[in-house]
Amino acid sequence: MNLLPLILVLVTTQIPCGPRELSVTCKCKQGMATACEALRQTDKKLADALEAAARQAVREVVQAAHAQQGAEESGASESEGEEAAQASSDAPEPPECTGQEHHIISRRIARELDNHRILRGAYKARDRRFVAQAKDEESHCGYQQWHRDVDDEVVEWLKTNKAATSRTFEDFLREIYSRPEMLARFPNGY
Repeated sequence: MNLLPLILVLVTTQIPCGPRELSVTCKCKQGMATACEALRQTDKKLADALEAAARQAVREVVQAAHAQQGAEESGASESEGEEAAQASSDAPEPPECTGQEHHIISRRIARELDNHRILRGAYKARDRRFVAQAKDEESHCGYQQWHRDVDDEVVEWLKTNKAATSRTFEDFLREIYSRPEMLARFPNGY
């Protein structure tokens, strides 16, 4: 059983906040999308910096975990595993992905986009511009619950953001797919 996604969520949600940090800043630092969006309204640079730092931290954890898993599977000694983890954290490329292609614009999202007065016609279901390769079959196989939850979130966002532009919509999608649990599924992003 692969516990990596659960570990990533636990690690990122346990990032400590300073005594003088506002709640929204702390929650954004921990990867909460709505908090980052709220923070972006008052301090775009800080929100961007916190999201970038969170993405980098997740990449490092994922790379180290993959290196450790590889070391354990090959029967490597503890010191060899540490060397592999260090080398992996220096590597800029995520692991080779072998899972299903994930179409970010699902049929359900496309139907909602067709009802959006600004975004109507700009996107289609299973749009080739918005595809992510899953890490493995366990990460994405069919229309799993996490997929339905993401679709629910995107549909709700479209309903509440009637003035959204292509840029704000795509920024929202990037934010979702830069979350720790999504990076664990799709290390190359989309």
